[in-house]
Amino acid sequence: MPELREPIVSLLGHVDHGKTTLLDRIAGSVRAEKEAGGITQHIGAVEVPGATVRQLCGAILRSDQLLVPGLLFVDTPGHRSFETLRRRGGALADMAVLVIDGREGVMPQTRESIGILRHEKTPFAIALTKIDLLPGWRKPLGPVKLIDHLTRASPEYQKALDDRLYAVAEEVVSLGFSADRYDRVSDFTHNVGIVPVSAKTGVGVPELIALLVGLSQRFLKGELELGGDVGEATILERSEQKGVGPVGNIIVYRGRLKVGDEIVATGRSEPFETHVRGIYRPVLLKGGKVKHYRLDAFPEVEAAAGVYLAAPGIEEAMPGGLLKVVRTAEEKEAVRAELARESQPVTDVALTGVAIYADTLGGLEALSFECRDKGIPVHEAGVGPVGRATILRIANVKDPTHRAVLAFNVPVLPDAQPEGDAGPVRIFRAEVMYRAIEEYLAWQSERTREVRAKARLELVHPAKLEVLAGFVFRASKPAIVGVKVLGGTLRPGVRLMHPDGTEVGVLKSLQHEGQSVAEAVERTELAASIDGAVVGRNLHEGDELLVVLSESAARALRGQSLTPHESAILEEIVRIHRASHPFWGQ
Repeated sequence: MPELREPIVSLLGHVDHGKTTLLDRIAGSVRAEKEAGGITQHIGAVEVPGATVRQLCGAILRSDQLLVPGLLFVDTPGHRSFETLRRRGGALADMAVLVIDGREGVMPQTRESIGILRHEKTPFAIALTKIDLLPGWRKPLGPVKLIDHLTRASPEYQKALDDRLYAVAEEVVSLGFSADRYDRVSDFTHNVGIVPVSAKTGVGVPELIALLVGLSQRFLKGELELGGDVGEATILERSEQKGVGPVGNIIVYRGRLKVGDEIVATGRSEPFETHVRGIYRPVLLKGGKVKHYRLDAFPEVEAAAGVYLAAPGIEEAMPGGLLKVVRTAEEKEAVRAELARESQPVTDVALTGVAIYADTLGGLEALSFECRDKGIPVHEAGVGPVGRATILRIANVKDPTHRAVLAFNVPVLPDAQPEGDAGPVRIFRAEVMYRAIEEYLAWQSERTREVRAKARLELVHPAKLEVLAGFVFRASKPAIVGVKVLGGTLRPGVRLMHPDGTEVGVLKSLQHEGQSVAEAVERTELAASIDGAVVGRNLHEGDELLVVLSESAARALRGQSLTPHESAILEEIVRIHRASHPFWGQ
């Protein structure tokens, strides 16, 4: 049987739903099992070795059921962990735990996380956390199986938990997945298991780990082979470590990485070559507090592992980018070309659309996916801060509702748009992706209404009027007569015609009670000045007149929101022209 690596598990979920507390409980449980090998503290990760899994889940799993050498939980903030964690061919995480607060249920970031999991086709389990805060909870006196604890719980607690669990299951179903409590699921290929968990007391943690081991062995056959000596890793972020200098915080997901290895890594502008100068892991000092640790150097490390990597030029590495060990000049060129393709914009570029920017390649990919899902076209995509050049380009896109930048977790440079919201481009900055998208969609809707209103003002609109008897104030040059608007909206500057299509003249101005007006609506009576009309020759009292429309204006008006009277007048004008031109206005 080939040598296997540990499956990589990412924690996702809404803010404050208990991801950090759950991971701390898992880490604490591992530390407590010192005779089983203890905890290996990785940078950005918590390793649960196979021996520890057997200790934690001995009452749940048989030893022959554990084929993987443990689990590696990736510890990065919220669902952004999944966006940042990438490897060639998709997301780095093999599985995920979707953390949902049992009291609050599915929240916006939960939905966003489920969308990412669906997009990446990643197996996942749901940890229903904070069950110790539901009414009727009784703290167990010692370690206890979850099912035994739930069976012995009070009726009040059982009902409260079932209500919360079924509410979450219904929400998850609405998002495309069938879900139920883990012990009620017979086929995990069609159902997501929900494990009630109290991270505070540890109840449910062994069952959660056991479920993940089962999922890894069910879904990840053939994907966990160590992959030989050629190491590959994802770059989480860059940092500075005392006594070491600039380092890359990386997750090795395939093969082995050794000091002295030549590597190619994704850079800010292009892939670059360097070599491994040092590999470090933090070792917890007495007390077990993460902030109290020393760095231990290692000659090599194998997947799956989270480490600090020291290498010349590593400060130029791209968060969310990749690195790979190379042996020959040919390999270097091939990997450089491959990583260059990986770092290209991860979205189809539209002729008109918004600009999207994120802090990592994975974040950009996730933002691009969300935009596609919401029908938002993307004209430009990039990693890093938003600069003035982007603003100038987006200011010139054709559709004014696309003159926007969605900036996810990145700054806007001071010179980019000093005018702020009043500038030519609207910038939507957010640390939560769905918020930037929701704010943009709300702005787009309002902007669309404004654009349509402006276009409506600029279009010649259908209108019909009657020349009132007894209100001729001047017969010609120009004729000034009293009129009544029978339908539509009448504005100066339009040409007028009789119902037989013969033109009368141009409406120069409108006056109501001695004051000039820009428009007159239905049933309004006022004075109209008509250049080219001569009362008694081509204009008479009692005449009904229509606004003259060009054929292109008639076509454009069919796509506008018109009142019933305006629609009727438009159709009357079309019929007049089609008497001599059958396809007019089509």
